[in-house]
Amino acid sequence: MKEQFGENDWKNLVSLPYAVSMTVMAAAPSILGAWGETKAMVQEPPKLAAASGSELVSLVSADMQPNAKDLIKEQQNLMKQDQMGYRSRTIEACKSAAAALSAVPPDEAEAYKKWLLQIGEKVAEAAKEHGVVVSDPEKAALDEIAGALGLPA
Repeated sequence: MKEQFGENDWKNLVSLPYAVSMTVMAAAPSILGAWGETKAMVQEPPKLAAASGSELVSLVSADMQPNAKDLIKEQQNLMKQDQMGYRSRTIEACKSAAAALSAVPPDEAEAYKKWLLQIGEKVAEAAKEHGVVVSDPEKAALDEIAGALGLPA
C-alpha cells in the first residue's frame, strides 16, 4: 500500500500524527500537563494503530516508531521557526494528506483520518486545562483538523 504514495505524501502521512499532536498541545499550552501530553504523543499512535485494524495505519505507525525522536524534533523545530504559522501549516498538511489518501481504498483512507484525529484527542485529554479534560482552544484545533481531513467535527 505504501507504493500508492509519492515520497513526499508518505513522509507527510508519517509525520502528521506528531504535527497534529503538537498543534493540539500548542492550542492550550499546559506547563503541568506537558509531560502527559508528550507521553500521549509518543505512546498513543502505536496503541491506536493496533486497534484500528487498518493496513495503512499499521504501515504508517511502523514507519513512525523507529524515527519518533527525529520526527518529533523536526516538528518542534518547525514550530520554533514559525509559531504563528505552525497551526496553518498542519491544517494544510492535513488537507494534503486527505487528497493523497484518494490513492487507497476509502475504508483505509477513513481509518487513517480517524486514527489521526484520535491521536489529537488523546493528546488533548492527557492534561486538564482549567479543570476541563479538553479545553475550548483544543476543541477548536481538533475541529479544524477534522475539517481539513474531511471528517465531521
